[in-house]
Amino acid sequence: MVLSDTSADTSPDRPWTVSNLLDINPGESAKLVFEVPLADGTGDQMRVTADSTAVSGKISFGEMENQTLVAVVDGNGNMITRSTEAAENLGKRVPTWEALLAVGAPSDAFDAIAFNGTPISFGFSSIEGTPGWVVVVGMPKAILDARWQNPLRAFGIGVIVAILVAVLLSFFLSRRITGPIRAMVARSEAIAQNTKAALPPAPETIVDELETLYNAQVNSHQRLTERANELELSSKRYRAVSKVGAMVTWRADNRGKVLEIEGWEDFTGRPADSALGRNWSEQIHEEDLPNLLETLENAARTGDATVTAEARVRGRNQSWVWITLRAAVIFDAQGVPAEWIGTLEDIDDRKRMQLRISHMAYHDHLTGLPNRISLAEHFEQLLHPSNAGQSCALLYIDLDKFKQANDTFGHAAGDALLKEVGTRLVAVLRKNDLAARLGGDEFAVVLGNLENPDYSQLVATRIVKSLSMPFEIDGNRIEIGASVGIAMFITGELSIEHVQFEADQALYRAKTSGRNRWSFSKSEEDERRA
Repeated sequence: MVLSDTSADTSPDRPWTVSNLLDINPGESAKLVFEVPLADGTGDQMRVTADSTAVSGKISFGEMENQTLVAVVDGNGNMITRSTEAAENLGKRVPTWEALLAVGAPSDAFDAIAFNGTPISFGFSSIEGTPGWVVVVGMPKAILDARWQNPLRAFGIGVIVAILVAVLLSFFLSRRITGPIRAMVARSEAIAQNTKAALPPAPETIVDELETLYNAQVNSHQRLTERANELELSSKRYRAVSKVGAMVTWRADNRGKVLEIEGWEDFTGRPADSALGRNWSEQIHEEDLPNLLETLENAARTGDATVTAEARVRGRNQSWVWITLRAAVIFDAQGVPAEWIGTLEDIDDRKRMQLRISHMAYHDHLTGLPNRISLAEHFEQLLHPSNAGQSCALLYIDLDKFKQANDTFGHAAGDALLKEVGTRLVAVLRKNDLAARLGGDEFAVVLGNLENPDYSQLVATRIVKSLSMPFEIDGNRIEIGASVGIAMFITGELSIEHVQFEADQALYRAKTSGRNRWSFSKSEEDERRA
C-alpha cells in the first residue's frame, strides 16, 4: 500500500479508480490496484494492491439460466471473473473482444461465433470508474431465437441485463473497496489525534489485505494506548518525586536550552517558565556557574552519555542551596545528541556537612586559619613543575610574651587573643597569600610569586608592628609582640624540608636578637651581603 501524488486534481470529491489486471499468470493469478483519494485536501491517494481473486471470489451473479454466461472483462480484454469456471479463465483474453470493440458504444449487443463454432448473442455495458471494464452477458443465439422469436428483443434484454449488472458491480466495488479504505484512513487519523480514544468501526471488506490492516490497527492502537498510560503514570511519578524529594526534573535541547522543567517553582519559588531557555543560569551562584557551564559544554563536545555536577541555586527563601545536577543525553536515530534530560537534587544538608568536615580537617578549629595539613598541600602546589621558577618566601611567626598573657588573663582570654592574632595576620597579606596556625602560639605565612623579593621584609615589618599593638580582650589591655623568621626560595630549587629549616633558623635568630623583630636565616644574610 502506498500514497501517490495527484496534484493535477486535488478535489475531495475525486472518485476512486481501479486498474486493469497486472502481473497476469493466465488461469492462476493476477493483481488489481485500487486508488482512493484521501479526504484531507492534499490530493494524495491511497493505493491498495490486491489479488484479483480476493475481488472476484466475493462477486456473485446469483442463479443464472442454463447456458447463460456473465463475465467481467478489463479494458484490455482479459477475463477478471465470470459466472462459471472463473478461476480457470482468470486473465485469459476473451475471444469476442475485437467484436465488442467494433460496436463502438458503451453498451449494446452483438453476435459472435464461439471457439466451438456456436453462434452466441451478447449484450454488454461498460463499468463506471474503471479503465474500460465491461460486463458481458451471453447466450447461444439458438436458445434466444427459440424463446423470444425475436432476436432484436433478445439482444435488448441482454443489453439491459448487462447494464444492470455493470451498475450493481460498480456500486458493489465502490462500497466494498473504497468504503473500507476510507474507514481505515479515519481509524488511522483517530489513532494519531487521540491515542486513547475508541476507534471508529471497521466495515466488512472483500480485500484480505485490508482485513490484515484492520487487525494491525487494533493491535497498534492497543499498544499505543498502553504506552500512553505508562507515560502518563511515569510523568505522575516524576512529579510526585519532585515534590516529595525537593527534586527538579528537566529536559533541554542539545545546546543547553531548557524546554521543560518540573518542580522548579516548588524548589526556587519562581514560575517554571522563568527557567526556560538559558534563564535557569540566573539562579546559579556566580562562583559555580562557570564550572557548571564548562562541565556541560565538555560533555556535549566529547559525547559523554551522562554528566554530574554540583552548584548552588537560589532557593525559595533567597538563600543558596547546594544541588547535584545529573543529566543524560538522548541520541537520535543517527547517533547524534538530540537533547538532554536530568534532575536537580537538593543535597544542601549533606554538602554543608561535607564542607564542615573538610574545613575541620584542613583548618584550625580556634582561629579558622589553615592548619599544618593545609600548609603542606599549599607547598606541594607551589612546588609543582608548572609553578617552577617563582620567587616565594616562608615566614615563621612566634608570639612574644604570649605565655605570660595566658597565665595572667586565663585560657579563655588566651584563645580570644589567638583569634585576634589570626585576624591581624590576614589583614596585612595579599588575597592569594596564605596564613596558617601551626599550633600553640606558632604561625606561618607563605608569600607566593614575588615580583620583588624585598616584599617579604615589608610584610614581616607589618606583622611585627601589627602584633605589637595592644589587644582589647574582655575589657583587658594585653600587649604582646612577635618574632618573624624569613626564608626566601625559588620553587623547584629547594625541598620543603630545607625551606622550613631555613625559616626556623631565621626565627631563632630573631628571638635571640631581642624578639619583636624579623630576621633572615644566616645563609640568607650571608648571600645578601655577598
